[in-house]
Amino acid sequence: MLRPTRQSNRDNSAALASKPIKTGPRVYEEIRRMAMDYRFKPNERINEVALAARLNVSRSPVREALQRLVTEELITFQTNRGFFCRGFDVDEIVNLSDVRAVLEERSVRLAVQRATDEELAALVDWWALTMTRADSFSSTELTARDEEFHIRIARLSGNPELARMLEGINTRIHFVRKIEVEKHRRLSTTYTEHSEIARAMVARDADGAARLMHDHIAISVADAVSTVREGLARIYVDVDVDQI
Repeated sequence: MLRPTRQSNRDNSAALASKPIKTGPRVYEEIRRMAMDYRFKPNERINEVALAARLNVSRSPVREALQRLVTEELITFQTNRGFFCRGFDVDEIVNLSDVRAVLEERSVRLAVQRATDEELAALVDWWALTMTRADSFSSTELTARDEEFHIRIARLSGNPELARMLEGINTRIHFVRKIEVEKHRRLSTTYTEHSEIARAMVARDADGAARLMHDHIAISVADAVSTVREGLARIYVDVDVDQI
């Protein structure tokens, strides 16, 4: 019978030490990203045991993460049946977009009133720098910059609740935003519309900035239907938007 040597024990210990340990927060972030990107199919039951094995963790942090994601409305729970991926439909996209429009327009009006000249100029400069690098960004990176632009405005409003509510909606429509950013990228409209909004804010034109913001984020039912169709195609054929 072979006995482990001191050297082999040291090697095993080193290997274990070098392996990153997935803490509860890290498990939550991984599953959250999977839910945001519809790595689970719409309305699909989530197998906790299989998911824990996939992430190489015990079942407890997986269940804790899923329970937390239920409160964020990224996952649903059915008594005696378990956890499920949320659905993906036109009504939800339109409804969330309507709420987002109200929050965004209010945010931009308050930011025009409350932000300093330096803060508004910094917004313009930051987006101008982003535009110079935009062609090198993946769709995921550009979506993150797009979301950051809107969150920066919400924070300039001076109302942290606006920013918090907007972040929650952004999480739920992230997959849709990614598709929309890719569409607009082909037309370069995201770049120019953001610049126009920021310049109107610098000019302290609250009405103009709010109107531009509304036009920028408005989504019609027809647009929503088109996005859902494209989204479902990507979900079920596992197409990554960054590869398009």
